[in-house]
Amino acid sequence: MTKNDLKLFILVGVVAFIIVFINQVNYVVRADDKSQTIQVTVTTTLTFNLATNTVPLGILTPGTPITATTSCTVETNSSSGWQLSVKRDDATSTLDLDTDPSIDFPDETAWNGSNSTDSPGANLSFRVYQTDTTPSGLYNSTYWGTSDASPKWAGFPPTSQMIASIDNYQSGTQTVVYGFRIDAPSSQVSGAYSGSITLTAIAI
Repeated sequence: MTKNDLKLFILVGVVAFIIVFINQVNYVVRADDKSQTIQVTVTTTLTFNLATNTVPLGILTPGTPITATTSCTVETNSSSGWQLSVKRDDATSTLDLDTDPSIDFPDETAWNGSNSTDSPGANLSFRVYQTDTTPSGLYNSTYWGTSDASPKWAGFPPTSQMIASIDNYQSGTQTVVYGFRIDAPSSQVSGAYSGSITLTAIAI
């Protein structure tokens, strides 16, 4: 190889190296990173169902109380939980005599959030049951007694009042079991009585 050939070989090598270097520099310059945030808001949903639309309490003999239970269920994705409220639909009493609505059936003192009693009288009252209410956080022992063996009762209120709540997300179906206790004074007019209540489930 002559000196000229060697010079040419070196020159070609240097040019090739410069071209590769420039391409690498250009490639680095052209590459850039950007961060992108993705956001979405999931709406709150709630499905509320009653086990039955009618609760028959049977035939009442004054002085011999009758109790009965039923339930409702909720499914919700609320991150803050939900609450259950109840009210009677008649301003003066929960139950009226079917043949004469001016005759009321007596109610226990209307629930106001703190006045349940362990000594209900000859009247209609209600409570939430601990047994089968799930999750257990829905049951409030201050409201309804330390257990179903030591129950507290209250009358249905004329305006909606909370009777059960939970303050966090729970997956799946949640159940509140609630019940009725009814007795009558011996002077209560005989006949069939009926009335309605409204239960409201609210995501919080």
